[in-house]
Amino acid sequence: MKGEEKLWSILNDKLDTLRAGNRLPEAIRVAETVLDLAKRTFAEDESSLALSYEKLGQLLDQCGDRAAAKAHLLKAHAILDKAKPPDQRALFRSARRLAFLCDNLGQSEEAIRFYEKAIAAGTQLEDLPYSDLGTMLNNVALIFRKSGRQKAAEPYYLHALQIYEKQLGPAHADVASVLNNLAVFYTNERRYAEAEKIHLRALAIREKVHPPTHPDIAQSKCNLAVVYHSRGDYPKAAELYRASLKSWEEATEKPPKDYEIVAANYADLLRSLGKVRKAHQLEVRVRKKCRG
Repeated sequence: MKGEEKLWSILNDKLDTLRAGNRLPEAIRVAETVLDLAKRTFAEDESSLALSYEKLGQLLDQCGDRAAAKAHLLKAHAILDKAKPPDQRALFRSARRLAFLCDNLGQSEEAIRFYEKAIAAGTQLEDLPYSDLGTMLNNVALIFRKSGRQKAAEPYYLHALQIYEKQLGPAHADVASVLNNLAVFYTNERRYAEAEKIHLRALAIREKVHPPTHPDIAQSKCNLAVVYHSRGDYPKAAELYRASLKSWEEATEKPPKDYEIVAANYADLLRSLGKVRKAHQLEVRVRKKCRG
């Protein structure tokens, strides 16, 4: 090993120690030195140079300087992207980091592009946790929904469901969570028949794998109630709102925000049926419950 390469390796070890100890200002100073050394030592297409850009970018991101972090991470990714043969694991890690960063910066189109690259690389890795791909697919779907491109979102929810079912089987709690997201999407799109079918499947799984007072069951009952409420099937909606509220009340002394949302939906339903007094009584009871 040449002298400068050896020094680069020693400083890298020091950098990792500082970062592990959360000594970020010192780590950044060392990372800047390591990057300067890497620029002098390695060719423009070497993975060691990409690593130096990447480590400094990560540290800057940790310190909240996302714009500077992005510039360094983009340089690292450009090097990895040109490598022959491609290192799919390194590409996945780099693209995912940039996707999350761009997403946090509100740069939606860039975020989608890097999520897509990360997903493409991730599907080449046999040992990648299913949840890593599922999270990214869900994030892309959310970006599309927020930007009014609902039709573009659906394939990502379906792809996530396919991955979870393949890894976990059709009756796993995590599969139910993906089904819930898909059904909420269908509800928002007013595709109520599809939403009902998917919510019923999610609820059946959750009732099988969780105790009766589990919050996921309360969530599923509320979401299914919203479907019935939205299409005018008030008796079914009311029954499920009551069941959801009961689950929350039995689960904890001071229910979370979701409990208040269920109660507000049920109160709206009661008022639409002319049961104003009953709606008011419900709201008073919920306020007392939430204040503990």
